[in-house]
Amino acid sequence: MDSERFEAVIKEFLEERFEISPALVTADAPLHDLGLDSMMMLEVMLELEDRLGLKLTDLSMPANPTVNDVIALVVRNEAHRAA
Repeated sequence: MDSERFEAVIKEFLEERFEISPALVTADAPLHDLGLDSMMMLEVMLELEDRLGLKLTDLSMPANPTVNDVIALVVRNEAHRAA
């Protein structure tokens, strides 16, 4: 999978679960600005694991992650799985 697909999955889930318009979910949008708190972020991570069929073992992200930070996290974990 590529980062564009990961972004699409994130947008889809945020719209379904939290009713966040996909138009607001830009690559550089901080998740906090989208209304997500730390518990919601955990829910996002668990859902990404389910939808993408991977286990997120490296969860390191900046204090106020953006959508791009989440995509980078998924890409890192996907690369570890493929190795």
